[in-house]
Amino acid sequence: MRRSSILAPRRFAVVLLSILLAGCSPRLDWREIRDDAAGWRATFPGKPVEVSRQLSMPDGLGPIRLTLRSTRVDDAMFAVGWADADSPAVREALEAAMLANIAADAASTQRKTVITFGQQMMEVIASGRMRLTSDGPPTPARLLMRSTITAHSAVPDTSENGKRPTRWRVIEIIAVGPTDQITDDDARQFVESLRISAETITVR
Repeated sequence: MRRSSILAPRRFAVVLLSILLAGCSPRLDWREIRDDAAGWRATFPGKPVEVSRQLSMPDGLGPIRLTLRSTRVDDAMFAVGWADADSPAVREALEAAMLANIAADAASTQRKTVITFGQQMMEVIASGRMRLTSDGPPTPARLLMRSTITAHSAVPDTSENGKRPTRWRVIEIIAVGPTDQITDDDARQFVESLRISAETITVR
């Protein structure tokens, strides 16, 4: 399933969760999914669906085309997302959007750099509240995600000095949902399964 639309900047903070909610609701059924073109593979707890959207990023970072493969288990979402961008700061903007989606408690949000399968990533653990429907009450939620940026060379040479301009690919893996529907073990099994085939850049 693919869709494309331009989103207003004021809607950016909630777009990721709305995309994730478009997923299906299978039982836990772990299987490896890989996308060689995007440069990743991960083990999902169900068959994912794919959604792509054009996003108007904040702070002049966009637009970008974000693609997500996501699986929904009850109201918990498991997704891998990727986008190409002109600036590595897009990674931080997408991370901030996910934290905003669950109104994350800044005081308890934890960040650390991790090395997994030889790749450097930023890991974020957060608690907050999320709305399962647009008019429903907020419910306690948790988020575990990792993200990284890679140098992406598939860009035409348009510079005057003959050097190819740098292009960046952001790849993120996200487990998010109500605290009573997503376990730490399931979230970590999913997030820690991500493998990146491209060379990563130091994340911050």
